[in-house]
Amino acid sequence: MVKLKWFKASVALSSIIIILISITLLLNNNQKGRSLNPDSCVYCHRNIKTVGRAHPISIFGCASCHGGDKYSFNKEKAHRGMVLNPARLEYADKYCGKCHADVIERVDNSIMVTEKGVLGVLHEKFTGKGEFLSVDKVKNIKRPDLTTNYFKKMCAACHVNQLQTIFKNRERVRGGGCVDCHSVKKKGKLHPILTTLIPSSNCLKCHNRSNRIGLAYFGEYQSAVYGTPYKNGKFSHVIRGGGRYYLRLHADIHWRLAKLECIDCHTEWGLMGDGYNHKRFEEQVVIQCIDCHEPMFGKPDKLAYLLAETNGKIKLKKGVEIAYTHKDFRPIYNLQKDRDGNIYFYRKLDGKRIKMILLNGNAAYHNLKIHKRLSCQACHSEWLPSCYGCHVTGFKDKKQYDWLLHKATTGAFREYSSFNRFAHPTLGIGWKGKVMPFGPGCQSFVSVYSKGKLVKQFHRMFMAAWDPHTTQLKSRSCVDCHFNPITLGLGRGNLHFKNNKMTFSPIYNSKLSGLPISYPIDAFVDVHGKELQGVSYKGERAFNGKELRKIIAAYSCILCHSKYSDRIYRNFEQSKKMFLEKKTPCSKY
Repeated sequence: MVKLKWFKASVALSSIIIILISITLLLNNNQKGRSLNPDSCVYCHRNIKTVGRAHPISIFGCASCHGGDKYSFNKEKAHRGMVLNPARLEYADKYCGKCHADVIERVDNSIMVTEKGVLGVLHEKFTGKGEFLSVDKVKNIKRPDLTTNYFKKMCAACHVNQLQTIFKNRERVRGGGCVDCHSVKKKGKLHPILTTLIPSSNCLKCHNRSNRIGLAYFGEYQSAVYGTPYKNGKFSHVIRGGGRYYLRLHADIHWRLAKLECIDCHTEWGLMGDGYNHKRFEEQVVIQCIDCHEPMFGKPDKLAYLLAETNGKIKLKKGVEIAYTHKDFRPIYNLQKDRDGNIYFYRKLDGKRIKMILLNGNAAYHNLKIHKRLSCQACHSEWLPSCYGCHVTGFKDKKQYDWLLHKATTGAFREYSSFNRFAHPTLGIGWKGKVMPFGPGCQSFVSVYSKGKLVKQFHRMFMAAWDPHTTQLKSRSCVDCHFNPITLGLGRGNLHFKNNKMTFSPIYNSKLSGLPISYPIDAFVDVHGKELQGVSYKGERAFNGKELRKIIAAYSCILCHSKYSDRIYRNFEQSKKMFLEKKTPCSKY
């Protein structure tokens, strides 16, 4: 009996000692800078201190995201079933979806993931048919046609779910699913930092091709093949990843004066999708100029509080109102009106407050009925980069790397251009019925070879409307719109207007340049209003003959009345009536 009591007492004492030792070890670990964690991973991966403020290791641990056996201290057993990158889209639903299920569903249908916009335009360019396939459907097509093969070889590197390990040049790494946007590599950190404070450099991984938005916003224009100036033994103006160069032009005023990053304007719904399966990015984008410059305010909703809390740099104080988008009424939590009626814009990366400049709706240049169809971009976009003539050469019997299958497959392509230019944007009617900037989008001259012989040749000419992201506070001049042949869509050349008759002499001669078209490659329309090129989106078009004559006719008035402060613009319709009735001084001549 005595021995039994002694045995029980020994067991109890041993248990107490083991518990005390365990507590001591945990406390010692914690004193060394290691927080108490819900799994055993940190005992080996002690050098990883943080993965971002929204995913503290002390709460989430490692296994909740990466899988594996969180209770095992054996390396092989602990790593069994582990996923290195749980943010890849094939894993995101299981891991990220634990907390972000609604977001994952929207992302899967977003235009950046499906790439339906790119594929749809390519099909229309190459086949004349509007076929909007998704990346998933294109990936495993056994016998891809010319369009899908071209996409897989020339475009699919910029896929949200691209495999990051295939890039030998680390400056060109992209993809990885959610981390394509939401991870930031910081010096001295072993694990990428997960964040909603997304720098524009993450966006520029993909948005730097064909002289479009990503470069233009920061005042960079892709030059032809040269990289001057040459400084310190190397070219100074090199585009990320190397091999291409840029010239420095005026950056967008939102960057030049306020240093606004891409995410300061673009909302999570506009980027990650709204849940609908759109065919074009224009249908998905939410933000508009008027959302900030002619804002509608309301009390912050639950989503606004969640976004502000996740951001961590921007506070929603009591009594403050926030702006909401005119489309879909989405919260813009970083545009706020305080109790005194002051309106401030807050930068998302650092929370810096900027006094907001609102639209002057009483000014003649904003409320004239004759300009009611003008978009903000039509007047305030200073320049637009254009790549004229995309010459695509295909080789049926050669192999090239397939960015979706990650191996070389049959079918190779090369691209060349006729010439690159930057100038005041060509204008036309956009898909919403507003006057918008237009540029080549794209002009394809396709030649396909097999065993050294030309087997197929065709061309398709398209112009497309978009926001160049070269906004300036000062608008374009009246003359630049009303008597500039580039703006009107006629192309580069000399425009004459006499006795109500318009003539135009183009500079570029397509036939002499060896192109199979009878009109200048930079012409969207001729002087009679005949549209010369197709459009990338249904409803877009060039100015018709009536519109061209009306726009140019105003030039004779603008010669003398070149400023909006002129009294004729106080009531333009009345001024026009007086002119036609020959009651004005100029009508007597």
